[in-house]
Amino acid sequence: MHVRRVITGVIAAMRTIAASTIALPALVASAFALSTLAVSALAVSAAAASAAEGAAPFRPIDPGFVVAKLPGGSPRARDGSARQFELSRSDPQLAAQLAGALLEQARTSAQPQLYGRAESVLAPWIARPAVPAPLLILEANILQQRHEFAAAIELLDRAIAQNPRSGQARLMRANVRIVTGDYEHARPDCAWLMGSGEQWTGSVCIAQVLGSTGQLERARALLERLMAGDAAVPSGQRQTGQRQTVQGQTVQGPTAEVLAWTLSVRADLALRAGALPEAQDMLTRAVSLAPTSDYARLALVDVLIAGNRLAQAVSVLDTTRPSAGVLLRRSIAQSRTHAGRTPDSLAELKERLNVSAQRGERTHLREEACLALEFPQDGAGSRHAALVLARDNFSVQRETEDIRLFARAAVDARDPDALATLKEWLRHSHYEDIVVDQLLRSGQSS
Repeated sequence: MHVRRVITGVIAAMRTIAASTIALPALVASAFALSTLAVSALAVSAAAASAAEGAAPFRPIDPGFVVAKLPGGSPRARDGSARQFELSRSDPQLAAQLAGALLEQARTSAQPQLYGRAESVLAPWIARPAVPAPLLILEANILQQRHEFAAAIELLDRAIAQNPRSGQARLMRANVRIVTGDYEHARPDCAWLMGSGEQWTGSVCIAQVLGSTGQLERARALLERLMAGDAAVPSGQRQTGQRQTVQGQTVQGPTAEVLAWTLSVRADLALRAGALPEAQDMLTRAVSLAPTSDYARLALVDVLIAGNRLAQAVSVLDTTRPSAGVLLRRSIAQSRTHAGRTPDSLAELKERLNVSAQRGERTHLREEACLALEFPQDGAGSRHAALVLARDNFSVQRETEDIRLFARAAVDARDPDALATLKEWLRHSHYEDIVVDQLLRSGQSS
């Protein structure tokens, strides 16, 4: 699964720079997106740097390739946007609002260039010696989208040093560390969230840590109890995301996006325990709660493909702006439905990956590794190439799908060094996954 990469959430709730008040539920939606977005964002500043270094200009192969969608509206509206952009250079709150709006639009529209536009809003501030914490958090969000996790952590450290009570920064930092397999360093931020009164988000956060460090069943039980408590609130009295009094006790109800995030984490834990029907149910509910996010949708499709429910998988993938993850799964489903026929989506996916490679981006290693495994060329060289991609991806991110890809590639290539690397990491982390265990056992018997 793609637990996500970083926080692309709803910054409309930001109120003042001094208070750093981007709503925590919106942040978790972002954390959810954090896990879910595998979008490649080419930063404006990076593009400028490449140009300065004399890099060859990028030219798409496909004449129909869309470089960018320019904002529409009247000339007056465009002039107003330009004016806001200029004003944001001296107004940090306006800069946060503009960048946040662009990040939210990028999250829901699958237009990676919007991340670059958001970064162009933030760039004048990030270049200064002293940067307001909310702007550091927004820039960290962009960096994690580009899989620059160490740089994102550095900015989040600075934001938390400024404002130690920033729940958004702490949750984002915890999720980045979980995504990269740094579970023990994620634990303190999860504990802080619980201690600060954010029981729901803190519980989901710590469940991810527990589930990745040898306590899979304990993590599943924790989230089951958490959601059972929410289910105990009578539906007529439940107000999503608001505090309410039920039988004399104050209850904090999760927002729809936070609940979808919780269901997605539960599904991931269930998948690793081998409970596929439970995972499918959880993900179906998550998709209905957060229909604009790829994370739960792609995870649900993976379960459907694993169960050979290919028509259902294709139906779930019906979206107007397909990401690389969507195109990959369409290709897999189409190839298994029509054996021997080249999937329609495969050429578009390869073009998308070529574009990313020509830009020097490494944000689609997961998709590249899976593509190499699902559509191999003949010979041992193909298996080795798939292993190189899977190993490189594993070195960057360690979510369920990444670990399974590395295990599968190592077994297919019969590479003892790769198998030893994975086994040592599993021994050290105590990570549990029934599919990874089965793959490693099959490698031993082959």
